[in-house]
Amino acid sequence: MKKYILLVCLLIVVIGYTQEKDKVFYSSFTPQGWDIHISKDHGKSFNAFTTNESLDYDAKISPDGNWVVFTSERLGKPHLFVKHVEGDTLPRLLVQSKSMQDQVDFSPDGKWIAFVSSHEGNAEIYKLPFKPSDTLSIFDAENLTNNKAGDFRPRFSNDGNYIAFSSDRAHEIKPHKFLVFAMQRTGDIYTMTSNGNNIKRLTDSEGWDGSPNWNTDDSQIIFYSNRNNNTGLYTMDINGDNEKRLTPEPISAISPLYINNETILFANENQENKTFQILRINPSNKTIDSTLVQPDTHMLNIDYDSSGIMVFHGGKKLKETENNKGEFFGDILVKNHPAIDSLENKSIALYGIRRSFSAPPTLNDTKVVYDYNPARGFGDFVTPFLYPLLILPLLALIWFVVGIVKSIRKRREIPFWKYILFSILSVFIVAFMFVQLNNWVGFNALPMNTVKLYVAIILLVLLAFLIFVYRFYKKRKAQDKPIASVYKLYTMMLLGNVIGLLYITLFTGSFLSSTTKFYIVDYKTNEVQELFDFKADKDFNPQSARIIDTKFTPNGKALQFSVGSFRGNPKAQGAVYTYHLEEKKLEKITDLDANYGFADFSAYNKTMVYRSGITGNMDIYVKENNTITNLTNSEAKENFPVISHDGNKIAYCSDINGTNMQDVVKTMDIYLIERQTDNSWSSPKQITTYIGQEGHPHFSPDGNWIIYTTEEFGINDEQPIVQSYVFAPQMYGEIVAVRIADGKKVRLTHNKWEEGAPLWIKTN
Repeated sequence: MKKYILLVCLLIVVIGYTQEKDKVFYSSFTPQGWDIHISKDHGKSFNAFTTNESLDYDAKISPDGNWVVFTSERLGKPHLFVKHVEGDTLPRLLVQSKSMQDQVDFSPDGKWIAFVSSHEGNAEIYKLPFKPSDTLSIFDAENLTNNKAGDFRPRFSNDGNYIAFSSDRAHEIKPHKFLVFAMQRTGDIYTMTSNGNNIKRLTDSEGWDGSPNWNTDDSQIIFYSNRNNNTGLYTMDINGDNEKRLTPEPISAISPLYINNETILFANENQENKTFQILRINPSNKTIDSTLVQPDTHMLNIDYDSSGIMVFHGGKKLKETENNKGEFFGDILVKNHPAIDSLENKSIALYGIRRSFSAPPTLNDTKVVYDYNPARGFGDFVTPFLYPLLILPLLALIWFVVGIVKSIRKRREIPFWKYILFSILSVFIVAFMFVQLNNWVGFNALPMNTVKLYVAIILLVLLAFLIFVYRFYKKRKAQDKPIASVYKLYTMMLLGNVIGLLYITLFTGSFLSSTTKFYIVDYKTNEVQELFDFKADKDFNPQSARIIDTKFTPNGKALQFSVGSFRGNPKAQGAVYTYHLEEKKLEKITDLDANYGFADFSAYNKTMVYRSGITGNMDIYVKENNTITNLTNSEAKENFPVISHDGNKIAYCSDINGTNMQDVVKTMDIYLIERQTDNSWSSPKQITTYIGQEGHPHFSPDGNWIIYTTEEFGINDEQPIVQSYVFAPQMYGEIVAVRIADGKKVRLTHNKWEEGAPLWIKTN
């Protein structure tokens, strides 16, 4: 009987494990290919210490030289693992938690570890006893910092009495200089006692000061700073006085490790081969050597023990692959994904897609779709139709020289200024045309038909001028031949420019061209095949034709995507397209006279929501039964609309109540509109209220939850360290689900990588 009971229990467990789970796909800036590497001969040779396909990083050697504690994402979220220096034992989980742990450091006696965790929401510094044979609970850890801001990179002093760390607690969040929707943070160096008391701020700069180290006698702190837009190493006294730069100005430096008075190790980005390397500097004479550098290998966050053991994290330099063109090198799916999490009593499979926008999944298999356009600059859009225009500057130069020569040779017959004026005018007309074309087509990226209209107006003005000059030439031809010869030159020059402008008017739409390819990738096998090519309408300036917000329609039979700018001017070009997979037919489903985009459909494609700037403001619209309704109609900026599967709920983002960031940009919140019993739509209800950025909402398949990305929990590592090896200006991106009925929030991701644009898919 007991055997049957055990068998039934086993079947229940197997069925529960193998049953289909809802899938959440989201964009992730997660790196790939990081392992821990170890040297036991003072860095003369390194070998792999870990070989898991997930990320392993931020390793630290115990003071007795027997253990290495490091962060690993092999269980989904970043956790602390421990492994003995000798032998082939597998790493073992050191701290049990549903949150993140990272950036560990040992007390000098080896009895304690300090580390960063998101256990209570934001990044805090915690302390636990070090017991390498036990798995500790995060609930037993002591929170040393207890601050709503982020605290990072703790480092014990050599006497064990203090901990230095960095924190962004003292600075306001501010928008990125160019990508204003991206919030940036500033960090300073602090110290506290090893039990979390007597916190003191030591630095105050407009850059980020981070990764503090103590010198041998604890009289100085070594740190890096990106102040003055040049990241380097600095020293200061433990009270914050006597700040001095250590590294020469051209040398970038992060993650310092103080060894002794003659040696400090640090990470440096090699600009030639685009890898991070470990360099050594002598603080006394400022000499730098590269004897630790491993060829074509990323080396980050080195640690050293006096016995000769060294560890760093990194790996071989990755290359672009067919299954993930144009984005992050390596695979399209984060290694070791899906990560399994739970939402109430439901299991959720989390798929991190290593692209800036999530590549949408097909409904019932293991494939995703992504787009790739090789164009990276204006020159990449140019077609052969533009090349004949190069004749105009050549003609202008010829006319200029002719005018100068004739002003000298004919100076006794004709006032020289008439030819000088001709020379200046011949150059001015061509220069003016090219400057305006660059502004209209390149800098402002105006619609090509608009450019054509502007050129046609100039053409008419120049044509009228040509007719006037020609008549004057004909009139003076018989009366004053020398003067007539001057106006003949003017006529010929103007005629050449008129022909040039006529050519521009006729072929403006053909000067630039761009083709975006769509690929479909099996994220399990990495097999890839081309799906279709997309070329925007001829009136669409190719520089504005960026693909955004790709997703499948609810029935999976069509791929829908937006083309344009997701935060551009309301009147800029933008459109929504649908590619029908069976018919292999492309259809434009919105106009092109404003910034249309981010469409979403309910079941059976019955109801469509989208954003448009047709009124001069970014508003949310719903189209149903061929009737279009502006749901928001406000001066606020609204974006990212989505509709529930049953068509009765619409969520979107708006900055109407957002935080004003230095009068540059306002942050966004999530709003909800619901269908009423009379089939009308309710007034918007604010779902999230955090002062920072929140965006990219998406409904759960049953419509009871909204999943979105948020910076509510701050960042989980020093900003320059993350942004150094992953271009992620938008330093927010944890994925959160909120239940509509009662506002309950469940955080699904805990890490330091930018993540966003989630899509919640129900498996059949």
